Amino acid sequence: MVVGESGLGKTTFMNTLFNTDLKDEILPKRIHSTQTVQIQPTFYELVEDNVSLNLCIVDTPGFGDELNREHNLDPIIEYIDQQYEEYMTAERHPGFRKAIPDTRIHAVLYFLAPTGHGLKELDVKALKTLSRKVNVIPLIAKADTMTAEERSSFKNVLLRDLEEHRIRTFPSSYPDEVDGAEELLRHVPFSVIGSESFALVGNRRVRCRSYRWGVVEVENVEHSDFVYLRELLLATCLHDLVESTHEVHYHQHRANALRTAGRPASILECDDHYETEIEGTKQLNKQEMERREEEVRQKFISKVQEKEMALREREERLQAKKAEMLAELEHYRALVEAEQKEVDELMASARNSTLHKSSSKLFKSTSK
Repeated sequence: MVVGESGLGKTTFMNTLFNTDLKDEILPKRIHSTQTVQIQPTFYELVEDNVSLNLCIVDTPGFGDELNREHNLDPIIEYIDQQYEEYMTAERHPGFRKAIPDTRIHAVLYFLAPTGHGLKELDVKALKTLSRKVNVIPLIAKADTMTAEERSSFKNVLLRDLEEHRIRTFPSSYPDEVDGAEELLRHVPFSVIGSESFALVGNRRVRCRSYRWGVVEVENVEHSDFVYLRELLLATCLHDLVESTHEVHYHQHRANALRTAGRPASILECDDHYETEIEGTKQLNKQEMERREEEVRQKFISKVQEKEMALREREERLQAKKAEMLAELEHYRALVEAEQKEVDELMASARNSTLHKSSSKLFKSTSK
């Protein structure tokens, strides 16, 4: 879900995030409207490298645009609760063990205007309310309107306000649900840029915003936190967002609904025990899978080591055979050299003998 005042570039940013033009939905829209805010879920199927992604983006046009903003949140909360109710209804269905279509909101991208002055009253109310029901990720919109120093200062102000108002944000407030996001935490709240334009920077074609004084690159970490946000949403915390929705927010909504319906506390405790048992089973299965993976890995390492040892022994035998053949070759070479030397000596001796005889004959002839 995308929430924020008009003019903050939400649509452009979503097109940038998924590197496409999100216009052609694969399912018809369901528009829930009030006097001020419309809820517009749009469904897409994105394909990249033969991998399909079913995506639902819920826009909230009209949020914060009216002078009287008292009821701006009502349709948003109503829509979020409605998705939880539909999921609960599916769970109670006789065929609940089949895959349940999950239309629950797993992440709310809340866009904040780059004012540099902290949270507005509307933002505080919206963030406090939404954070109790969904995973909220605060974003500083249009980061290219601020210098690096201004962004850093604004982030500190926002972090102070979030802590002061005890607003839970993702992933900072979910250390038990999130693993491997330590590096990404340093960039919360994320400052982002959206652009549908491209330009050549050096030999690279990059998505950017061009100004008379230069180019602001969307994926340049010195210009914005776009890369870190994309990593969080689509890689590092993709599964964590779904798990957090189910195990934290949906579980809380379900428990509240059951209490309201008069479900005794003992039954709720049984539900909690069941959830604990399921989680325990998941952990055991995970450990078993890790054990089997380790066994397979060790067997693979053992096979590789055996093969390496066999190859090493074969190489040593070949080296020994080579050394033996070189020694034999050297022996025969020495023999050949010795015989050649003997032949040379015999030939030299024969020449000397012939010369001696010729000299003797010449001397006798001269004497006569």
